[in-house]
This record gives sequence, C-alpha cells and structure tokens, in this order.
Amino acid sequence: MGTVAYRFLLTALILVLVGVSTYLFLALMSTQREYQAFRERHADAELRLQVLRAERDKREAYLRAFLNDPEFVERVVRERLGYVEPGEVLFRFED
Repeated sequence: MGTVAYRFLLTALILVLVGVSTYLFLALMSTQREYQAFRERHADAELRLQVLRAERDKREAYLRAFLNDPEFVERVVRERLGYVEPGEVLFRFED
C-alpha cells in the first residue's frame, strides 16, 4: 500500500472518529438535559406530594375531631352556621 493510500485511509478514519465522537457528545448532552428536566419535575412532584400529604393530615384531624368531639362539632356549627340555642342572644359585630 502506498503512502498516499495510507494517508487517505488515516484521514478517513480520523474524520469518522471525529464524526462519531461529535454525535456521541451531542447525544450525551441531550440526555443530560432530559435527565435534568426529569429531576426538576421529580422535585416539583415531591414538593406537591408533601403539600398534599399535609393537607390530607389536616383534613383527617378535622374529621376525627368532628366525629369524636361533640364540643368541636358544636363550635363549628355555631361559627359556620350561626346556630344559637333557644334563650341565647347572638351579637354580630362588623369589622
């Protein structure tokens, strides 16, 4: 094989190697961006899950109190519905 053919083959191999390396680098960068976006979505979902769990716990505590504490039920009915027992006087003040 002559020197010209050897140099041509070497140049072709270098160009192929550069092309493949460039493709792999771009694919890696794209994958890294996708992974970062996934991590951000995951963090957002985890935060939302924590908020929803806290809200659930608060509602469960309210429900337990409503089912098990007659004084709590009476207070809620009085505050939300304005219920008064016979003989009581209700005073309402404007802010």
